[in-house]
Amino acid sequence: MIRHLLKLVWHRKRANALVAVEIFFSFLVIFAVVTGGIALFSGWRQPLGYEWKNVWMISIGGGPDDVMATGDDPMRETIARVLQEAKTFPQVAGAGLSSMPPLSGMISEGVWSVGGRRFNLTRDEVTDGFAGALQLKVLRGRWFNAGDDALDYRPVVVDSDLAEAMFGSADPIGQKFDETEGLVYRVVGIVPPYRKSGEFSAPHVNMVFFRKSLTKVNGHIPNHLLVRVRPGTPAEFEAQLMDHLHRVMPDVSMDMRRLDQMRDSANRVRTTPIAVGGIIALFLISMVALGLTGVLWQNVTRRTRELGLRRAVGASATGVRRQVLAEVALLATLAVIVGLVVVLQLPLLGVFAVFTPPVFTTGIIVALVVIYGITLASGLYPSWLASRLTPAEALRYE
Repeated sequence: MIRHLLKLVWHRKRANALVAVEIFFSFLVIFAVVTGGIALFSGWRQPLGYEWKNVWMISIGGGPDDVMATGDDPMRETIARVLQEAKTFPQVAGAGLSSMPPLSGMISEGVWSVGGRRFNLTRDEVTDGFAGALQLKVLRGRWFNAGDDALDYRPVVVDSDLAEAMFGSADPIGQKFDETEGLVYRVVGIVPPYRKSGEFSAPHVNMVFFRKSLTKVNGHIPNHLLVRVRPGTPAEFEAQLMDHLHRVMPDVSMDMRRLDQMRDSANRVRTTPIAVGGIIALFLISMVALGLTGVLWQNVTRRTRELGLRRAVGASATGVRRQVLAEVALLATLAVIVGLVVVLQLPLLGVFAVFTPPVFTTGIIVALVVIYGITLASGLYPSWLASRLTPAEALRYE
């Protein structure tokens, strides 16, 4: 039966080629949209590892390029004073500094080695008040404190994803993280998975926090001040705080943004491609459905004698209808096979760094269901027309 259907599809290859190409591209677009949508939905349901509400970010000095990357920081005293001045307001519940704040779009990545294995990670340099400003929860160990200035090693805090990847089931607290130019790093605390870019962060950011001291010389000081204001703080406090800081430091440029606004902006950037892809997928699906229905309708009309002959030799109306639907399913299968070959190459290109294997697999399954659903639905009316043909109509057909 399949061999016979293959011959029928091949004999009408010109008419079927365009439809097969449309099904192929529709499968790819549907897969991309569905996979992206599932990933976004899954990410939306996961906690961020920090609290972004009621947090303001004040960038001091116009950006990270204004700060020296090596040696002591000429703005150390200025930034430290701005931090202390911000804490004097009763509306401020917590404040800390960060080099790469969450939801800002800024990111610093690196590669570290433990036990001969290399790990990709995301890094940030923060002060002791950073955890309070973002209400980070420490799962094990502790957060940074002023006593760390006296240590003979550099303390670091990592999220649980990085701790599991690097140390497995072993206790990460106290583990040597790396050693570079005589500097020894040791893990002092574990925080929940830290999704730096918001709800739509890629899985396993592998976050590590390095402590920066405001009193001990250890390179440049982070120049992004995160201020947590108390709930119910009026909007007028924003102007009051900025005016005070500008009076204290009139020669230093400062810019303020709210993390909730930064989050909304980041989410729009990530959802726009999915929305555009959804519109394109809907357009392609409509084109495939209309094109496939038209081609099948035309084929039924041209094959009046063939189908009438089948009825004359004893084929039932149900049998004729099944034949037409089987041809549609076979055409879709041929197009989908090529699409699967293309999609299954994506893991080799590192797609699992963005989509987890379950999301990737679910995207394939949903795309297959949608494609077969559309193609079979498009063949229902032409197959019904074919089942209504009688031998008498075939004899009269010219």
